[in-house]
Amino acid sequence: MAEKNNTPANVQNPNEPGRGQPIEIVIEVSKEEDFKRFYAIGAIGVNNIYDFRISFYNDDPELGQRDGVKKIQRKIGTEVLLSPVAAKELSRWLAQNVKDYEDKFGEIKSQNRSRESSRGTAGDEKTALDGYA
Repeated sequence: MAEKNNTPANVQNPNEPGRGQPIEIVIEVSKEEDFKRFYAIGAIGVNNIYDFRISFYNDDPELGQRDGVKKIQRKIGTEVLLSPVAAKELSRWLAQNVKDYEDKFGEIKSQNRSRESSRGTAGDEKTALDGYA
C-alpha cells in the first residue's frame, strides 16, 4: 500500500571541502499502512508555546427541532499536532495554494461558521448556521 513520491532537492554542504558544491538529497514520501483520508467542512484549534493543535470536523444536523432548539452534532474526525515551525510552513503553503487556486478558478467565497450574528438586509437576524435551519 506504500505509495511513493521521490522529491530531489539540491542543497549546499558548507562542511565539505570545496564548499558551495551542491549535493542532492532525495526525500521518499510514502503513506503509513493505516493511512486514512478524511473530508472536513471545518477546523478548530488552539496553540501554546509548544505546539499548534488543529481538529478537523464535520457537522451532522438533526432533523426538526425540539422546544425551538435545533441541534447540530459536531464530530471531530482527526486532530493534527504541529510544531511552531511546521505550523508556519503549513500557513505559507496554504496561503500560496489558496492564491494559486483563486488565480485559476476565482475567489473562494468564505462562509463564516461562527455563532456570531449579523443583520440581514430586511432587518431580520441571520447567523452563519442558517443553512442548517
